[in-house]
Amino acid sequence: MGESLRGPPRRPDLPSVDFDWSTETWQEVGRRLLDLAVSASTDWSERRPSPPQTVDVRAPFRNPLPRSPVDVDRLVERLKRDVIPAAAYNGHPRWFAYITASPVPISVVGDLLASALNQNAGLWRVAPSGSAIELETIDWIKEMLGFPQTGEGIFVSGGQMANIVAQAVLRDQKAPWDTRRYGTRGPTPDAPQLRIYASREAHYCHQQAAEFLGLGRDAIRDVPVDEVYRMRTDALVAMIAEDRARGDLPIAVVGTAGTVGTGAVDPLGELLAVARAEDLWFHVDGAYGAFAVLAPSRPRDLEAITEADSVACDPHKWLYSPVGAGVVLIRNEGLLERSFAFHAKYLETDGSVEQVDLLDRSPENSRPSRAMKVWLALQAYGCDGYRDMIERNLLLAAYMEQLVESTPGLVLAAPRQLSIVCWRVEPAGLTDPTQLERLQ
Repeated sequence: MGESLRGPPRRPDLPSVDFDWSTETWQEVGRRLLDLAVSASTDWSERRPSPPQTVDVRAPFRNPLPRSPVDVDRLVERLKRDVIPAAAYNGHPRWFAYITASPVPISVVGDLLASALNQNAGLWRVAPSGSAIELETIDWIKEMLGFPQTGEGIFVSGGQMANIVAQAVLRDQKAPWDTRRYGTRGPTPDAPQLRIYASREAHYCHQQAAEFLGLGRDAIRDVPVDEVYRMRTDALVAMIAEDRARGDLPIAVVGTAGTVGTGAVDPLGELLAVARAEDLWFHVDGAYGAFAVLAPSRPRDLEAITEADSVACDPHKWLYSPVGAGVVLIRNEGLLERSFAFHAKYLETDGSVEQVDLLDRSPENSRPSRAMKVWLALQAYGCDGYRDMIERNLLLAAYMEQLVESTPGLVLAAPRQLSIVCWRVEPAGLTDPTQLERLQ
């Protein structure tokens, strides 16, 4: 007799776990959390911009891992009791710390929808609308900054990662060997030291990027600044010549469109001219100030952004988006893919020209739909609306600057160029430096 036929395997006894909600539960809990979000965005008179430094914020957050389900009512109450009071509110009228913008409401609910859809915006076939939205939003941002529509871009987590991605691309384009194969040491032991030039006032992420990409921190040359904290073009030219004479290989100039210390905007037009004359890549770190190019009272140096080889900008600053929205733009199409694409077999699509796998333009494979919140806001307010909001910020900063200048005992510490006003207290009659230091 032949082998006995075996039936299908017996289904195992499975734990009874239900992670889903009914429509009614979604609506009920959603309304309660939306009420919390509204309160956290509007009831400013009831709270400080941030909790006092004397409060032990971590005390309510030292609990053992929950082993059994916690009722939703208790979770909502915990949000009210422990989370909301201990938050820092960058939308508060008395919030003057840092340059992260308060999010516009449409962006907040856009983030909610993006999380509900949960599209991995790296692969077209699993995020068709998310990918299309990102591509359209990148096109809009290029137009806002005067960047050529033939360029390309990608959403990343913020300005820090945008600058890292840009440095990866410029390294791969300007090194005279295949850096993806040989790294920054080159194919021979006598490869030159690559050099990138940035202002001493530039964000530390440029040094971080050099470390991260294997260039080494010494690859970044700190160029001196002038009396208004802008990169000195004469010093830049001298340093490039010095490095070439040493046998190093200059590859890029980084101009800053709004330093985080004083809001200084480098002489971008002059730096562009130097970069072109020296055959260097010109990158603009506009994480803070790039979108100020829309405003009528903008610093005119911002206009050189349109000629840059790459730009970093942060919609979660001057496009008032929730945190987690940075953008890098590259002037020439296809360079992001040259630096990041791997074309793994299991990720291949059918080759349709309409499909763009954004993971090929980024060091990330799993990517949230970061563009949704920006895409919605750009439609809700329009480019003209953003122009007016940014201009309002600049005019208010100019007004504060005038108040400082007209108030006895207050002195400007740096000239204002964007929305940062630096000032200090110097009471009349106090001339002892040690006394002044104690006041500052």
